[in-house]
Amino acid sequence: MDDPELFKRLNSVVQQIGALERRVDFLFRHMGVQYVDQRPPPNEFEKLILEGDPLAAMRLYEQKKGVGLLEAKRAIEEMKAKLGG
Repeated sequence: MDDPELFKRLNSVVQQIGALERRVDFLFRHMGVQYVDQRPPPNEFEKLILEGDPLAAMRLYEQKKGVGLLEAKRAIEEMKAKLGG
């Protein structure tokens, strides 16, 4: 990051996020509520996608599901889109 203004803005956003996290933590403690992540853990294909290796996910999908490359590619691209990538 060579742009000092961008660095200052990014630093400000990071500080704001930290302040918001502290407020949410305070509210949870005050209300006696515990946060529980309801999302299911990622499957083996999603793990590879999240690790930045969609090609390995496609190969694994082909093997596990017994499908061709095109179908595996489509399935992995759909998973990637759902994961926000």
